[in-house]
Amino acid sequence: MSWGFLILSGIEEVIATVAMKYVDGTKKKWPIVVMVVGFFFSFYCLSKAMTELPAGVAYAVWTAVGTTGITLVSLFWFKEKLNKIQVFSLIFILIGVAGLRFTA
Repeated sequence: MSWGFLILSGIEEVIATVAMKYVDGTKKKWPIVVMVVGFFFSFYCLSKAMTELPAGVAYAVWTAVGTTGITLVSLFWFKEKLNKIQVFSLIFILIGVAGLRFTA
């Protein structure tokens, strides 16, 4: 169950980060609400995951899910470009997360 909370936490982080991209000062209220609620649930789920998982593993996986998720959203939704080194680096992040998952 803790791994489920951890993945959900990373997804919430991605949602909140996407909302952050739409905040235009304080002119747009809904992105701010989505961002605040998203980060709240992200931290809540992360704290639930940390009750069973080591803090270092949980935090590393949380940041990796968030990093990979927002990169994929940026690639497909915002049409941003990735170079070969960035793709290679993301693969290393995913390998690291898999290693943490199978050894925790």
